[in-house]
Parts: sequence; structure tokens; C-alpha cells
Amino acid sequence: MSNIYARQAITFRNEMRQSCAALIGIAQGLLADGELRDKEILFLRDWLARSQNIALTWPGNIIAGQIEQAIADGHISEEERQHLRNTLEKLVHGALDEAASSPIATLALDEAVTIDIEGRSFCFTGDFAFGPRTTCEAAVLRRGGMVGNVTKKLNYLVVGGLGSAEWKHGSFGTKIEKAISYRSAGLPVCIVHEDIWATALAC
Repeated sequence: MSNIYARQAITFRNEMRQSCAALIGIAQGLLADGELRDKEILFLRDWLARSQNIALTWPGNIIAGQIEQAIADGHISEEERQHLRNTLEKLVHGALDEAASSPIATLALDEAVTIDIEGRSFCFTGDFAFGPRTTCEAAVLRRGGMVGNVTKKLNYLVVGGLGSAEWKHGSFGTKIEKAISYRSAGLPVCIVHEDIWATALAC
């Protein structure tokens, strides 16, 4: 039986490599002329929908999520288009894994947190798989939440799942440092990962 499982694992890995290579090839084609048009974004969405093995795992899930957020309101803004273009460029140049790697894992994130959005204040830091920061802020505002800076009255600091460039060098930025100092002083500031916040949006 172990040989069967081993063969299945090898087959799955080979399929994932092929799918990832195909995704990179498609991204290269879409970016070749320096433009990323609506019909090209929709083509990529449809391809990912037919390629569930890559769409449900990294890096396909990052790209699929960004596309779904970009088209959710029926209009792809230039900011959303640029955000997706940047992600595809990172994928093509082999930098997406670096941007999404472990630095945020070293942060003291609050995990057992129930996020209430209505009437609560949020601040965002880092780069988000969900979309540009303004898209994240708009999602909170639509649900009756507030968006601001890190103050003693802040409820949630949301840390982007794609990290931030300076985090590679051990600097987590003033927002996180400030929130940690407030939390250490006993103030009820929660520092949460993007995944926990995004899950709360669906509730």
C-alpha cells in the first residue's frame, strides 16, 4: 500500500509543478505588453477555476483571491489592477515566495480572537493578499467599522499576509511596535493576521 501512496504523492507533485509552470507562463504572457486588461484578468480567473489543484494552494490561491476581490463589485479599479500586476510580476521573477515567507510568523500575533467589525476601529500594515490597503479599509467601512491609525483606542491592527519589504531585515515598522507597546501596557489592542480578519468578513 505504501508504494501506491508514494506513487500518488509523486504524481501530485508532478501535477503541481506543471500547473505552477503553466501559471507562470500565463502570467508572463499577460504581462508581456505591459498592460493587464479586464479580459485578461477574467481569462486568468477562468483558468484558475478549471485548475483547482493550483487555485487552492500557494501561489494560485493568492492570485485567485486577489482576482475575486477585484471583480467583486463588477469594476476593476486601477489600484486593484496594479496590485494584481505587482503580484504576477513577483510570481514571474520568483519573488512572491520571498514576500510571503516567514517574517510575520515571528510576530506575537493574537490567534484566539473573535473579530467584531461594526463599531470597532482597524488599522492595516504590510501587504495584503486580499487586495490593496484601500480595498481592505473599504471592506471594514462597508460593515460599519472604522479605519484609523494606531492609538490607545485602536481595537485591531491587521497584519498583511504578504508581509512587508522591511520585515525581511528585522524591522516590523512603527505601527506594529506601537501596538505591541500598547498591548504590553494592558490596553486591549489585538494584532491579528490577515487570514483571521478576512474570515471575519464572511461571518
